[in-house]
Amino acid sequence: MRVSTSMIYSQGLSNMQLQQSTMLQNQAQIASGVKLSNPADDPVAFAMATNLAVQSSKDQQYSTNIDNATGKVQVQESTLGSVTSILQSVRDVAIQANNAAQSGTSLGALADQLDQMQKALTAQMNATDERGEYLFSGTAARQQPYDSAGVLNANVATAGSVNLAIAQGQSVTVNQPAGNIFQLSTSATTGGNASILQVISQLKTAITTQPANVQAIYQNAQKDIDVVMNQVTDARGNMGNTLNTLDAAKNDNAAQNVVTQKTLSTLRDTDMATAITQLNQSYINLQATQQSMVKIQGLSLFNYLR
Repeated sequence: MRVSTSMIYSQGLSNMQLQQSTMLQNQAQIASGVKLSNPADDPVAFAMATNLAVQSSKDQQYSTNIDNATGKVQVQESTLGSVTSILQSVRDVAIQANNAAQSGTSLGALADQLDQMQKALTAQMNATDERGEYLFSGTAARQQPYDSAGVLNANVATAGSVNLAIAQGQSVTVNQPAGNIFQLSTSATTGGNASILQVISQLKTAITTQPANVQAIYQNAQKDIDVVMNQVTDARGNMGNTLNTLDAAKNDNAAQNVVTQKTLSTLRDTDMATAITQLNQSYINLQATQQSMVKIQGLSLFNYLR
């Protein structure tokens, strides 16, 4: 094959441009810390990195959801702990009132205690979180569950539970409506659907007015309180299970994120040692190519005729 002078120059120029391009690429990778900035760099690796970046974004959202859910459930569980204590005190009052030895003065004192307990219980059942959302309103989180008479808000009564996704295909309940916890479908005291607050109101009235069936009211109130306390205990148990689930999910998510980030870094981030070595090698190759071109330029037939 005949090699012309133009071919020699063209090849030399092509080599220098290639080395310069490689140098610029290595310099950009070193400066940015990223070796995979567009699909042309490595189509397969770029596609894998894109998928991993999407997964990383999901993991971060799951992590945020886990933290939010943990905070919400912890506050709810703590609040129900306070509710349990108050209900136990209310039950004690019902037992004390059902004593023939009680005088009008002592019964009045018990009624006053009951009134304070009812107010405290109402505050707990209508408690809100740091965002101003009610803890026990479910999907109607901006609606107050109970009014001053202890009647359940109709919107809360029909609300569903709020769930948060904490992993692929896994979610937890972070806000369930009050009706599942504080309502009696058939109250022994009122004879129908009622809240524990309405039961306490009946009990307080009975202590104050002493109707003929007062003992039956005391006993029925105790039954209703026991039912609600069991419902509260069940809810707290479910919340405890939820907190365990969230703790496990947090650990799993953190472990998954470490693997994802490591793989993503391997695909996308610059290996500084390799990039610097390649940069130096490209520089040496460029110098060698330039020196070769200088020597080639000095070769001609006239040099041999001198």
